[in-house]
Amino acid sequence: MDQSLGTVALSPSGDESGSVPTLPWQRPTALEHISNASLGRISELMVLDSQCCILVHKRSLQDLPLCKVHQLFSKHMKAIGQKCLNPYFRDESVDIFYLRKNDVFIVAAHPSPEIETSIATIVRLDYLQRVYEILKDCIGTVNEAYVSVNRMLVFELLDELLTLGFGFASSYAEIKPRLTFDPIHPRIPQQDEIASRFFGINAADKSRTQAVSSKSKEKAPNSAYINIVEGLSAVLGYNGQVRSSELWGKLTLISTLERPAPISIQLNEDLVIKAPLSGVQAQVAGATHIENPSFHACVDVTHLEKRKILRVLPPPDQTRLMVYTLSDPACIQIPILLIPALASIEGSRDQNLSLRLINQAESRITASYVRVKVKLPSWVQSISTTKSGLAHTSNFNADEKVAEWEVKRFHGGQEESICFRLICTFEKSLSLSDVGPISIAFNITHFSASGLVVRMAEVEHQASAQDPSLQRPECFFGVSTKAASYSVRTD
Repeated sequence: MDQSLGTVALSPSGDESGSVPTLPWQRPTALEHISNASLGRISELMVLDSQCCILVHKRSLQDLPLCKVHQLFSKHMKAIGQKCLNPYFRDESVDIFYLRKNDVFIVAAHPSPEIETSIATIVRLDYLQRVYEILKDCIGTVNEAYVSVNRMLVFELLDELLTLGFGFASSYAEIKPRLTFDPIHPRIPQQDEIASRFFGINAADKSRTQAVSSKSKEKAPNSAYINIVEGLSAVLGYNGQVRSSELWGKLTLISTLERPAPISIQLNEDLVIKAPLSGVQAQVAGATHIENPSFHACVDVTHLEKRKILRVLPPPDQTRLMVYTLSDPACIQIPILLIPALASIEGSRDQNLSLRLINQAESRITASYVRVKVKLPSWVQSISTTKSGLAHTSNFNADEKVAEWEVKRFHGGQEESICFRLICTFEKSLSLSDVGPISIAFNITHFSASGLVVRMAEVEHQASAQDPSLQRPECFFGVSTKAASYSVRTD
C-alpha cells in the first residue's frame, strides 16, 4: 500500500479497495487575506457621558495617538448629533463604533484596514452590545451616575474584556471571581441637601418634592426649548431681613431639530459676568450679575462679552449649555418673605403663632405649592388653626412636633396669613426663639432671582432650493426659580 498522501483514499467501509486518488491538503487561500482588522480587533474602548467627557478609558493597543479617538468622536457628535450619526464611521484613517445607552456612549476604535471587511463591523458592534450587557449585570444600571462611582470596577471589567486588542466578552459570572472591587449603588443628593450643608442647617424635607405630573410633556418637532432654572438658598431673619443668600443656575437646551443648525441666544443686555480672573469685580447698579459661568463645548462665547449672545450648535436631546453661581446678596432678588410673631393669650397658657407670607414678585408672577414647616418645642401638645381662603391646607405632626402650612397658588404682590394656637402641656414661658427654624419650599415660574433671562433665540434658517418646503424651526424659552434651602431663623 502506498503510504504517500494523495494516492490512497479509504472506502466508506474502511478498507482500501476502490481507492480513489485525492489531492494533497492545502491551506485555503481565503485565510491569507484575513487581517487583524477583519478579526474584529479593537485598539481602544471607552465609556463617555452625554457631554462626550471620558468616564473610563481602556487602551489595549498603542497604534493610535493618545486622545485622538475621543477628539474625533466628540467632533462628529457635536457637528451631526446622535440622531444622525451612524453607529460606525471613519475619519482620519480611524474606524469608530459606538452604542448609546441611557446617557452614556460605549465607544470602540481601530485603525482603518487596507481591505474592507463588512464582517469586522458586525463583530465590533456585537461586541459593544455584549460589553453593555456585562456592565449592566455588574453595576445594575449603565448610566453616568453609576459608571462615575464605579470607575475602577468598570475599568477592571474593560481590562478583562479586552486583551491585546481581542475582545473576550463571555459573561459577568466568569469575570466576577477576578474582580477586586465591589459595585456601588450611588445616592444622588438633592440640591436642597447640598445647599443646606452650606448654611449648616438640615433641609431634608420630603414635602419639597413638587406636585407635578409624572407624565413628561411632549415636545414639538423641529423646535428648540431653552430654559433657565435657578435654585435659591437663603437664610432670613424673623423681621424679614436677609442674613445670607446665594444661588446656582443652569441654562439648558432641549433640541428636536430635524437637522443640526446653529442657534443664537440673546441674554440680558445689561449682563455683568463676575469671575475670579475677570476685570469686573464690583457691582454695577441696576445690572444683572452672574458669577463663575462654565459652558458646554458646543457653546461659542465669542460674542458674549460685547453683544451678550451665545451661539450654539446643539447636540440632540437635552444639553446643559451653561452653569453659574451668584453669592452676592445685593444682586439676588428675594421673592418670598415670612414674618412670624408670637403672642400670649390672656387667661390661658396657650399662645398664638401667626405667620405672614409675602410674595414680593410682580403681580403676573405666581408661586406654586408654597410649603412652610415650623419646628415647635417639645412641650406643645397640639395646635388649632385659624386661616383664611380655600387654597390653604395645614397639618400638625405630633411625633416630630412640626406644623405644616401649604398654599397651592400664591400670586405676586399678595400676602397670606395663618395663626396656629399652640396648646401646651404645662405652664412654661415660650418665646419666639423657641420656635423654628422655619423652612420654606416653593417654585416660581417666569422669575429668576438673578434677573437672567433669554431675550431672544433664533435658529439659522436651513431652507434651500433643493428643499424649499423646509419650515423655519421655532424656539421656546422660559425661566423658573425654586427654593433649594430657604429658611427663617427666629433666634
